[in-house]
Amino acid sequence: MVQDKLNFEKLTIELCNKETDELIRQVSSSFLEEALEYLKSNENEYIFIVADEFDKIRIDGLSLERDDLFGHYDAMFGLKMQKKYREEIVSFLEGTLQGKKGYNLLFNGEDGLWDVNLSINDLPSYDKNMTLKDAVEEIHSYLSELLEKITEKK
Repeated sequence: MVQDKLNFEKLTIELCNKETDELIRQVSSSFLEEALEYLKSNENEYIFIVADEFDKIRIDGLSLERDDLFGHYDAMFGLKMQKKYREEIVSFLEGTLQGKKGYNLLFNGEDGLWDVNLSINDLPSYDKNMTLKDAVEEIHSYLSELLEKITEKK
């Protein structure tokens, strides 16, 4: 499987209120040049990103926020993969995440998706100086790698 580069111009990016989920404003892709720390100074917000290209990595959308309790950065998404792949998904996460291996994984039978909450701080390529764009690229790359590992085992 060849990993395609994400076309940032085709992303829909929304800033939303964490408490109410209300849209604060829609922003252009240039907003992603902001430092990841934007989420630290705007803890009442999360960033919601959608793109047709996310279908290639089997996610329905991507939310980025800073965890209020632990102070790390989180990526949340619905992973479109069958329940039978739990062992492979867990094995990949456990084998590749650094640090505390911060993630939550729960299969949602109603939607047929894995609800995934992943600590960006635990990605192998995490850098405290990364931009939001860097974080999105790294998550895209990481999920491409996950799919590659699972499809080669089939």
